[in-house]
Amino acid sequence: MICRHNNILVLLAIILLNSCGIYSFKGSLPPNIKTIYISPVINSTSEYALSNMLNEKINEQLVRKNILKIDEFYNSDSKLDIGIQLVEDVPNSYTSDINSYEVIEQWKLNVKISIVWLDNLNSNTILDKVFTEWAMYDNSGLDISSDGIDNDSDGLVDAEDSDEYGPSRQAALRIISNNATDRIIQELISNW
Repeated sequence: MICRHNNILVLLAIILLNSCGIYSFKGSLPPNIKTIYISPVINSTSEYALSNMLNEKINEQLVRKNILKIDEFYNSDSKLDIGIQLVEDVPNSYTSDINSYEVIEQWKLNVKISIVWLDNLNSNTILDKVFTEWAMYDNSGLDISSDGIDNDSDGLVDAEDSDEYGPSRQAALRIISNNATDRIIQELISNW
């Protein structure tokens, strides 16, 4: 009887180990991808500061999180192309002044970004996506740490939020750069 139970336990262990051994997540990272080359951000807008912010943040995050080793183009297994397609300031809220003219109180800064991740060894596309990030800022041009706005819709306002500081539009660009970097990293690792 003990021998029979041992055989059943061994059989169950073999089944479980084999099941786990062949399990993989859909869209897992190809086994040949160990390194990545990050192309300079292609900016189709006149908002050049954003290109630099994205270049710095994406390189910093990939190194810090140790996702893939960053390498030169000719030595890399893959390549990441990032493009800024659109930067637009859209009025978000208005008030009326004493002459009954509408005055813009808040702006919503929208940035449309494209990412293409290519497998250099097999010449195929791993990821091709376009997304939009945004941040709010007021019309005063003052430091956003005291504007009373949840600039990045994270539920935190002004002093509660560690990324709400600096001149309003410049801070909105920085918030967008941080959020876009997080989104790009998430897209890369969600392919694993």
